[in-house]
Amino acid sequence: MGMCWSCFKDKAPDEERPYEASPEQCRVYKPYDSAMVDRLVLEMLSLIASFVDNEEESPVLLVKLHMIADKEDGWIQVVSSMVNVIPLEDPFGPSAITILFDDCPLPSKESVRRVTEMFNLSAERASTGELNVRVERNICVVLGCIAEKLAGPNSVAVLTENTLDYLLTFLITRREACVVLFALIALEKFAQTTENKLSIKHRFEREAVNPLLILEEMAESEDYIWRQVGFCAKWALDNLFVVEGRKLSYEIVDMSNINVILNSHDVSEYLKISSNGLEARCDSYSFESVRCTYQVDDGCWYYECTIITPGVMQIGWATKNSHFLNLEGYGIGDDLYSLSYDGCRRLIWFKARSAPVSEVRAWRPGDVLGCLIDFSAREVIFSLNGDRLPACWEIFETTRFGFFAAASFMAFQQCQFNFGHEPFRFPPADRTFSSFNQFGELTDEEKQVVPRRVLLQQLRCSSVKEDSCTLCFDDTPCCVLEPCGHRGFCSLCTSQLKECPMCRAGILNIRREDT
Repeated sequence: MGMCWSCFKDKAPDEERPYEASPEQCRVYKPYDSAMVDRLVLEMLSLIASFVDNEEESPVLLVKLHMIADKEDGWIQVVSSMVNVIPLEDPFGPSAITILFDDCPLPSKESVRRVTEMFNLSAERASTGELNVRVERNICVVLGCIAEKLAGPNSVAVLTENTLDYLLTFLITRREACVVLFALIALEKFAQTTENKLSIKHRFEREAVNPLLILEEMAESEDYIWRQVGFCAKWALDNLFVVEGRKLSYEIVDMSNINVILNSHDVSEYLKISSNGLEARCDSYSFESVRCTYQVDDGCWYYECTIITPGVMQIGWATKNSHFLNLEGYGIGDDLYSLSYDGCRRLIWFKARSAPVSEVRAWRPGDVLGCLIDFSAREVIFSLNGDRLPACWEIFETTRFGFFAAASFMAFQQCQFNFGHEPFRFPPADRTFSSFNQFGELTDEEKQVVPRRVLLQQLRCSSVKEDSCTLCFDDTPCCVLEPCGHRGFCSLCTSQLKECPMCRAGILNIRREDT
């Protein structure tokens, strides 16, 4: 489950707080003991690993933090504590910041102004020789969260010249990779507002060389943090900050030997997919999911996934009946029709219930997750770098065919799939298996992972057939929803519905119109 957050390894903050407010700034914290709020933030991090049920009530610690943040001075103190004490080494610190921001009250413009003044954001701060990487990383994450919460006119007020200078300097000077990464993500989130997007784009154009053009070259780096930077830079150039004369990534990528990819038309809203369709990343607070383009119904099949980030991802198998409820924190393994492994918390997920796995350690960047499904033996087997986990069989009690490779991603997580276009690193040795790429087939058009803005432009220029599905306007409608009887939907759209989109009645059955 995506909202069950992440695990925190016991790490104490540095003895010396890396940032201390001036006496005048400390005046705003008077109602709150900063050490107490620091302790609550760290205790919250240590607690969230055990919170694995979306139906549970919020932990008391989280409720306390929300009560503090309900007041303006308290909100500022919670932000200050997150920046100062969340460890750099913990891979889930950034995700924890998004969780706290998501449930906290919407900050006022005055609160945000005071926070940005408190941190003294400027190009000088970003370029100083003595850079506290942990603090600057956390500030960039906080700025991204604020941009996401205040999308619109309020976001324009937040992106002052000093704030923009601060974020851009990290990209231009290419400081520590984790700071560059979250500065870039913050700029992406600010660019959700058109006025901010134009301001950022104009600043890029003022540089002798657009820093994103340099950063995108790192998309294939063997350093997994710089690889994330490269992925995000390439995505930003394709989707947000288009450079005249630069071809879009999908127009130049070599897809000649790739026959199966992640399905960019069968994906939740905020997931980013690479131009070759084999790498995915989530930078949203929601739990984003995707299936591949090839369905398997019998035999034995295997694919691999290289872990780029060591956080919460649920990777495995899903049918079309598995629903992507990204805003509610439900993903692959959270229903009857999917099963997954989360190597961060070392849990097998099925029917939104988890089973702990102790046979392998938690995954790390560069690890390879193997995913095998054997219809004859009626079992699913996961492996980490070739070390097998116990076989799973429960999903065959509810579903016996129609499986796709699938995955769900918590905030700031990324991985790369191999469906067989390259040799597998840890193939099963005890049985014969097939790879998707051997049997998959895609047209040149289906291989294109087109940026969303390009798709929207194509839709504006296209005409819709009168007998098109009323939801996707693509396929021909062929289904009737029961018991309400509403029709006009294609099979792909109805497979993702729980309620009738016209009357909101629950769907008990889907009948084809020709039966």
